[in-house]
Amino acid sequence: MIHKISGKPTGTKIPHLHVNNSEVTDIPDIANSLAQTFSDNSSSELYSTKFQSFRRQTENNPLNFKSNNTEAYNNPFFMSELTAAISKSHDTAAGPDDIHYQMLKHLPAAALDTLLHIVNDIWSIVAISHQAGELLQ
Repeated sequence: MIHKISGKPTGTKIPHLHVNNSEVTDIPDIANSLAQTFSDNSSSELYSTKFQSFRRQTENNPLNFKSNNTEAYNNPFFMSELTAAISKSHDTAAGPDDIHYQMLKHLPAAALDTLLHIVNDIWSIVAISHQAGELLQ
């Protein structure tokens, strides 16, 4: 620790991410590993048959592309929504990011504020890029 503080190299490699019993250290590989995990977890194959039926039925409805993105589902998230989602989470194994739900459940208020800010920043960027895409069409 003293070597680290003084700026001297310690000679030890800090692991970044463990995927399938191998260490991933390159930023593009880390991003790809996380993206693959998100993709696998959100796969439509995991949807319930009830939801798949609802989805097929709903996707047949025409879309209104003349939105100003002020719908309620485009609003930033509230702290109550974040804490409710975290409290309802199950203590499953950590994903490739090694973040356990128990860690999230015990975050202090300042860290929860930071997490909420990050989530809302990402949400805003997605909304802005969606709007920009509509303007280009």
